[in-house]
Amino acid sequence: MPGYPVILDLRDRLVVVVGGGAVGRRKITGLLAAGARVRLVSRDPVPPACWNQPIELHLRPFHPADLDGAVLAFAATGVAEVDQAVLAAARERRIPANLAAAPEDGDFTLPAVLRRGELLIAAATAGQAPALAKLIRDRLAGNFGPEWALVVEIAARLRMKNLTTSAENVYGYKVLADLIDGGLAELLIRRNDEEIDHLLTRVCGRETTLAGLGLTLPDPMP
Repeated sequence: MPGYPVILDLRDRLVVVVGGGAVGRRKITGLLAAGARVRLVSRDPVPPACWNQPIELHLRPFHPADLDGAVLAFAATGVAEVDQAVLAAARERRIPANLAAAPEDGDFTLPAVLRRGELLIAAATAGQAPALAKLIRDRLAGNFGPEWALVVEIAARLRMKNLTTSAENVYGYKVLADLIDGGLAELLIRRNDEEIDHLLTRVCGRETTLAGLGLTLPDPMP
């Protein structure tokens, strides 16, 4: 199934998860991290931890009206008839739906995701080999550690200030390439402020420092 990757802004938007098993709870974790409002509908009991999460919880069978006001729906009951009922109700309301047990029947699939602050790296196989997507994600994690959250912050501040080596003073790809090739991530791991500032100044062609960008190295590194 060919797919078109997008990053959705779900902050303060309602997403419905039907099914409170392990799969549904994993969906909830990711949705809450994205700032979504989550409504969980589960016919079966859920672990006590669910009651401590900021979600709207309904312990009863699914009703089509549960999707009213939602922007996304997840069917994760493991019961084909119920999951298909969720899909049908979602399509009546023109809400994209994901079926955990039969991703090919739904409207979208989910990638394996690696988060480093605002950096999000996704690996997907169109739902055909989710274990492979997770393996690729885990391999990438070894190359993109927590320091990359600050790499993104630095890149964002440089973009706002339009700091580059060009006479046109336009933020560009080459600036970031030179910073990465110059070992910015490694310097962040070593927490070497002086060398980081030297690299920033050398690449940006003017006196550029972490402090000048309004940044400080967190302690410890995230």
